[in-house]
Amino acid sequence: MALRAPRSRRADGSAVAAPAAGLPPWLRHALRTVCHLAFDAAAVAAAYRLAFWGRFEWAPFVSRVPLAGSPVAWRAYEPVLYAAVPLWLVLLYSNRLYTAAWLSPSDRFLQVLKSSALGTGTVLVAAFLYSRLAYSRLMLAGVFPPAVLLLSASQAAALWIDGLLARREAARPVLLIGGGPIAELLRERILARHPGADVRELANLPEAAELERRLDERDYCELILLRAGGERERVLAAAEACDARGIGFKLVPDLLEIRLGEVQMDPHLGLPAYRIKHESLTRANFAAKRAFDLLFSSLLLLATAPLWLAISLAIALDSRGPVLFKQKRYGLKGRPFSAFKFRTMAADAETRVADVKGLNAHGGAFFKAKKDPRVTRVGRYLRRFSLDEFPQFLNVLRGEMSVVGPRPLALTTGEVEALERDFGATARKRANLLPGITGLWQVSGRSDVSSEQRFALDLYYIEHWSLGLDLEIILRTPYVMLFGKGAY
Repeated sequence: MALRAPRSRRADGSAVAAPAAGLPPWLRHALRTVCHLAFDAAAVAAAYRLAFWGRFEWAPFVSRVPLAGSPVAWRAYEPVLYAAVPLWLVLLYSNRLYTAAWLSPSDRFLQVLKSSALGTGTVLVAAFLYSRLAYSRLMLAGVFPPAVLLLSASQAAALWIDGLLARREAARPVLLIGGGPIAELLRERILARHPGADVRELANLPEAAELERRLDERDYCELILLRAGGERERVLAAAEACDARGIGFKLVPDLLEIRLGEVQMDPHLGLPAYRIKHESLTRANFAAKRAFDLLFSSLLLLATAPLWLAISLAIALDSRGPVLFKQKRYGLKGRPFSAFKFRTMAADAETRVADVKGLNAHGGAFFKAKKDPRVTRVGRYLRRFSLDEFPQFLNVLRGEMSVVGPRPLALTTGEVEALERDFGATARKRANLLPGITGLWQVSGRSDVSSEQRFALDLYYIEHWSLGLDLEIILRTPYVMLFGKGAY
């Protein structure tokens, strides 16, 4: 959302108060783009130079992988940069790294990874087709690792400079009318991009004369109208008033507040229309998520095998019963499956659920007791650091769970029935994705998060899923496990 450069006249030609001096928004955006282009071009060129050094000049590597012909000089590869650097910049632009203001760090890294893979592969293929064996394919393929690191650093540097410029930006004020959750979200996003912006709010759209008076009082950049369920004539009058004063006018339909994150434009009718998307995972997204789950789970299970043995021994010595605990849980589309966990309770815990219902710390649909008498001594430590969840990576390999997703609910605790009672048919949306080992609410407070907040976080994850969000949750999970906050 760009806050445009200040104006100095009202619709009637009279002067308005000049805003505080500062950097014009258009100049800030232009400087950020220049920084992106310059830093990324330098990063790509440096990546090719590092790859050349590694293949032809790094003695340990050259001794292990001898050169097929005589040594070559860097100047023989310099012409590659004239085609490679512009190509990489186009790929970075097409992957929204210069235009998407709201990319999270993890999503930005994934886009850098994608751009680097495409850039490396395209140059490699083009070099082979153009000059066959004139260039080392190993060297051109070796560009990928340094490119990912250097481009990540160049992106961070450009955004850091943009942050410095944002503090000196002469941002014009914005008027939000309508209030509610959408207004809060828009305020956060506007201030994230323009820290000095003045965001004014009104609960309802005033009459035309009153609105015109307010618009003339300040040099607004734009008016954003939310929940425009009032009179059509008043909305049109507001649009006309903004247009006459050179103020941007945007309308957010009521539908967005009802189903935030699920609304998309649909052009197929030939008219502006909205459609509801019920989940973020297309077949391609599901396949990508599944491939990641298989790779991540396999590597983690191999790396933690000694820890599994130690935990199994501790459980066996602490209390009677099996090391692994199997519990029926609801999976994708409500299909039951057996979820694995290290046993943290007494062997007869399932038969004593009714005895501890009154200890529910949430007071809502999700059941969790802070001082559950069924938990064993070893089990308390396993729960504190979430080590009891490790066997569920076996469920991931079996296709019953995902690494990240809403937690699977048990068949016997009545959580599903309570969710449908508290939240209606919307509660069934949790079953639209594979349940996960970790998730958004686990890294947002774990069991200290209320039942309503947990449900809201689950819905947010379902509606806003991306590989970047999964990566961000996975990276935050070890910190939460280590400090054990909210675990019981």
